[in-house]
Amino acid sequence: MTDPELSPPAPDDPSPSWVGRIIDGRYRIRELLGEGGMGAVYIAEHLSLRKQVAFKVIRPEFAGNEEIAARFTREAMATAQLDHPNVASALDYGTLPDGGAYLVTQLVRGRSLEHHRSAGKMPWRQVCDLGAQIADALGAAHAIHIVHRDLKPDNLLLEPRDDGTFLVKVLDFGVARITAGAPPPGGDLTRLGAVIGTPGYMAPEQAMGESVDFRVDLYALGVILWECSTGRILWSGETISDVFTRQLAGPAPPLAAELPELPPEFSAMIDLLLSRSPRRRPESARQVRDALRRMAHGTLAFTPMVPKARPPRARPRWALPAVAVAALTVTAALLGRAPASGPAEVAAAGPADPRPAPEGRSYETGSKGQVQSDDGAAAVPAALAAEIEALMTSADRRARKRAGEAVLAHEPQDAVPLYARNVAWLGKASSCDGKKAALKKIAEAGDARALPALQRLARSPRKGCGVFDSRDCLECLRETLAKTIAQFELK
Repeated sequence: MTDPELSPPAPDDPSPSWVGRIIDGRYRIRELLGEGGMGAVYIAEHLSLRKQVAFKVIRPEFAGNEEIAARFTREAMATAQLDHPNVASALDYGTLPDGGAYLVTQLVRGRSLEHHRSAGKMPWRQVCDLGAQIADALGAAHAIHIVHRDLKPDNLLLEPRDDGTFLVKVLDFGVARITAGAPPPGGDLTRLGAVIGTPGYMAPEQAMGESVDFRVDLYALGVILWECSTGRILWSGETISDVFTRQLAGPAPPLAAELPELPPEFSAMIDLLLSRSPRRRPESARQVRDALRRMAHGTLAFTPMVPKARPPRARPRWALPAVAVAALTVTAALLGRAPASGPAEVAAAGPADPRPAPEGRSYETGSKGQVQSDDGAAAVPAALAAEIEALMTSADRRARKRAGEAVLAHEPQDAVPLYARNVAWLGKASSCDGKKAALKKIAEAGDARALPALQRLARSPRKGCGVFDSRDCLECLRETLAKTIAQFELK
């Protein structure tokens, strides 16, 4: 086991003095694998079993930190519950004589997926094989109500097999969320509005500090598969704010647009994993695993799964990705729904253009239930136009919320005008940083059709939050909001 925060020690580092020590009469420290600011990982030998293990320690000065200690305990609990070939399982846990703590896990000899990904794009069948193993591990974790929440290439080790393939091991459940049974030691580490995870791999709802479930792991898996396929980072930026802004401003570039030579089924599946709305992602990690296994072994035609009966209100509106007719089967399999028997509402000509439609247009209703722009370059379904109208002008807060959710969930996303998408994100964002990022994108787009929504927000009462509802809910946003409104009013 290695840790992404650990690195080989400097020649004069005192940590190698641990080598040769016997801990709890059972473990002899053999070799330092790496270390970081809070702890280190060693190769140790279990004296009775004559077996090598990974021995992770937390320094005494950090063992006294409640949050760090709780995360260390959380990692031990989560990995101990997971008996799965693709998880580096916990074998032992205890305290050190000097006040620190240790965690013993299976020893994995291999390099991280990040090491392999950084070498360039990987063959798509290999990506399918690795992704299926990761999804299998996630499925096992989700089945016992464990959500990883920090899945990324650095937390995935690839152990070489004799046949030239790799065995994936998922590591680092230190920020996992355990949602069933009694609260874990240290309580729930998640606070409303808290952001836990790694920028670039967090799902949009996770990045905005909203409630999360297993689908954040599926989104992270989608990012990983996209990056392994293309050989480059999906969401990048000079600062964390830049990463979040780019991620929240629009959908991920369709994989088919990046690599048109890939099978459309494979590209369609990754596009589903990267859906910004959790409702539109696959229904389980095991469905993703099954689809990836079939593709890895040469099967590119899928039999739609029998749809599950659901109450009418629980069924979200959705449309299949516009990649190719062949993608219908994999979409139906992953979402657990059969395609409609009526005329398909899917463009089969190829991938949608990932670039946003030009702004500054007026729209009017056209034929076939669509709204056509005055220059003929974009078509908006009439139902979507009605939702956008409600989002911009409705005096009912709940009606605006429903309209915003419908706008964000609409597929294909390139049918949604950029200003409407950004206004919907502005309403959905729960944190000040998230709202500021949405405002920034509205300002950059320069589309004055967003102005009514901004003016309505500016008229919000200056009381309604905090103790006795005495605090301004938009206190941190008022100045930025006023500047954005002024930008449009001066045009």
